[in-house]
Amino acid sequence: MKAVELNGYEGPSNLRVVDVPKPKISERECLIEVKAAGINFAELELTHGRYRLGKEPPFIMGFEAAGVVREIGESVKNLEVGDRVTTIVSSGGYAEYATAPADMVLPIPEGVGFAEATTIPIQGLTAHLLLTQVAKVKPTESLLIQAAAGGVGTYLVQLAKIMGVRKVIALVGSPDKMRFVESLGADVVFDTSRSDWMDQVRAATGGRGVDVVLEAASGEVGKDSFRLLAPFGRMIVFGARNVHDTFGPEQIRQLIYNNQTITAFNIPSYRQETIAASVGPLLALITSGKLKLFATSQFALDEVRKAFEALASRKTVGKVVLIPRTLKAGSSVGD
Repeated sequence: MKAVELNGYEGPSNLRVVDVPKPKISERECLIEVKAAGINFAELELTHGRYRLGKEPPFIMGFEAAGVVREIGESVKNLEVGDRVTTIVSSGGYAEYATAPADMVLPIPEGVGFAEATTIPIQGLTAHLLLTQVAKVKPTESLLIQAAAGGVGTYLVQLAKIMGVRKVIALVGSPDKMRFVESLGADVVFDTSRSDWMDQVRAATGGRGVDVVLEAASGEVGKDSFRLLAPFGRMIVFGARNVHDTFGPEQIRQLIYNNQTITAFNIPSYRQETIAASVGPLLALITSGKLKLFATSQFALDEVRKAFEALASRKTVGKVVLIPRTLKAGSSVGD
């Protein structure tokens, strides 16, 4: 089968299409014919060696995939061959076939395409858990969402409004994303490329600041968002790559003087029973049509470098996805 292999930690230039054997399943796994594989920012970091998996290159890339079950292990009772599923994989997802633990496989709701379904296992569940289990935002509070046009951000904006949050303030990195995020239900949307975006946020909160910040951006946007926290406000840090640059002595003093809190969230190490409790409500919202999924940036396996460039540019909307197709083994990618 064809797959995308990472051969070093010098960035996406080390990705190439290779011909490898189809992975074998254990008794508790299933084999999935991959129809779409999601790309996450953590995987971009992985290509640079900044997000290690405990193994060294070469290895097949890809945390998640959506497709059709083609084989099931002897102990698997919850799946049948032919099921449409989405999951976090145990073998690399950037491939024509991948394996997954059967107890981590989710059914794809009726009417949802494979590309859109790749958003559910990581982005969808992350957003649901952030709002319901970690931030626990009250309807009377204001909520600041960074990267609101991204994979997690599109979920967060919609879910926050579904949950009745009074004021959802969304941040985007360019003016062309503002209308899209407004269509998701955000009360106000601000462009962080403008020098006055912090003043706009303060004005939108009557000068008080925001009650909850969902911190995914780090860097200057992360530091500035932290400054916008209201007294007794709280920041939830997830997916950030430069946390050590965002928080220092100045930020610690602000926390103490204003009775604020910082909480971190990382879904891979979160309690499995708590994650499982979010699956049903999330899938119900998707099935009902109340929650829309976005995967408009789609690339073939041999365009994987272009896909990573698009993700790194932060110009994409929603999920960036790879669509497997027949390729010549060892072919050049991204040209």
